[in-house]
Amino acid sequence: MLSAAAAASVLLITAACGSSESDGAASPKTSSSAAPSDAATTDAADSSPGSYADGDYSAEGSYTNPGGESTVKVDLTVADGKISDVTVTPEADNLTSKQYQNKFAGGVADQVVGKSLDDLSVSKVAGSSLTSQGFNQAIETIKGEARA
Repeated sequence: MLSAAAAASVLLITAACGSSESDGAASPKTSSSAAPSDAATTDAADSSPGSYADGDYSAEGSYTNPGGESTVKVDLTVADGKISDVTVTPEADNLTSKQYQNKFAGGVADQVVGKSLDDLSVSKVAGSSLTSQGFNQAIETIKGEARA
């Protein structure tokens, strides 16, 4: 597990590298919804910050890219406080954005499975840097819904 300082360094280095997908004008917008499945249960005795209920969660996150506004759907499973499964569904209309989302979807599990929601923030996956904005936005929504 990376320390907070190491994670911050990785984010800074990754941000400096850039991507052909980025035009520097990206600003995520909120248009997400998350709802835990019936499997998500909350233990009232475990309500400290950073504590999440196990279950299946889904949310969407959007972001701005050179092709316009794009949305990505995130489905994940929390088990024992850690992510045990993640699926990213590309929802972009723009062909270039959809290609980046597909690359992101194919590589994100390697970066997030096994981590706690609190340790989760991705910057660039498989050459896609803007898709991570939508992904991280969806994760923030899921954190709010999953907080035990």
